[in-house]
Amino acid sequence: MKTYTTFCAILLLVFFSCSKSDNGPGDGDKNEDTSIDADYVTLLSKDGLIKPQLLNANAEVITLNPAESALTEKPIPDYSYVDRSYFLQYHKDGNCGGQVTKHDFKSDTTTDIPVFTDLNDCNLSATALAKYDDSLFISYVVTNLGSFDYLVRVIDLNSSDFSYTDVTLGQKPVDLTIANNRLFILTLDELITDENSLSVMDMSSNELIHEMDLGYSVRRIFTDVQDNVIVSYDELHTTLNSATMAFEYTQYDGVTSPNFANSKSSNFDLSGRLFYPMDPGSNSAYPLVPAIYDFSKKLVVLYAFENFLTEAKRNFEYEIETTTAVGYDEKNGLMLIGYKKMNGAVKEGGLLRIKLKPEPAFVDNIDLDGVPVELIMN
Repeated sequence: MKTYTTFCAILLLVFFSCSKSDNGPGDGDKNEDTSIDADYVTLLSKDGLIKPQLLNANAEVITLNPAESALTEKPIPDYSYVDRSYFLQYHKDGNCGGQVTKHDFKSDTTTDIPVFTDLNDCNLSATALAKYDDSLFISYVVTNLGSFDYLVRVIDLNSSDFSYTDVTLGQKPVDLTIANNRLFILTLDELITDENSLSVMDMSSNELIHEMDLGYSVRRIFTDVQDNVIVSYDELHTTLNSATMAFEYTQYDGVTSPNFANSKSSNFDLSGRLFYPMDPGSNSAYPLVPAIYDFSKKLVVLYAFENFLTEAKRNFEYEIETTTAVGYDEKNGLMLIGYKKMNGAVKEGGLLRIKLKPEPAFVDNIDLDGVPVELIMN
């Protein structure tokens, strides 16, 4: 049975000069005066390449880890996916090939996986990437003389041989997410209606078990900490119960839109808040600023740089141009803000840290030799 409930979103702009309160921007933030060692990995973009930078941190200090990761520098991937300590990246290899590089930062091990070795003499385009336990999912389109084949390839990562299953779709796959032992596939009818649909695959059998229409202009799908699937549009998002398929709609207006539809971030804290770069509209002069969206409260909290850094620090000391990645250090209750520096800066990027409770407070900054595009808690 499907249920339809509509809520409105609320926007809160945080000023760091606010009075102290026991009810800060989020109840999930650590409030104790403790400092716990935490390891971060930031993936840096520089000169068309991506490379990892290991960081050591606690609540007071952050430093560069001098150790070198086994993950070597590679071209910016066509698609990437983060699953806890795993980072996966897909690179196209000719017209009919591709390779996924899987790296586990916990064990610092890398595996290269050719994913289309059985195909030849074709025109192939991958469209999305996902991983769950020992299964790799990659959606793709094969074009042949004006006809199109739409598929999802399921690869067994435990197999000593190249073991895979291809699942045929009726429309072009454009995004993937995983919840409740099911693969949710966002598709697009690009030949006739230009409408989006959702195909649901049982990962135990690799069979399609459900289809539903989503209308027009879905931007992305992703999974929250409660295993709900979030279907994101510009003007609203739908929370889909991955077991019952019941819907809940959250409507925005121009002022309260959380704008995570245009972000690729899936960085949640344990309480279910999403950390991401957001277009602030008239609330900041910067193109993107850090934001937190609380799905349970329908509340977006905006952290404009102007509200916690002086003009001298923003423009001359840190040389901030825009936000590129946002994450959360659960151990120490700190928001991590990756940013791109202005052209001409000695370093290309940096990482700011903010304490969120009992009231927002700037902690520190570290300059980085590249622009942070992904933050991983290791």
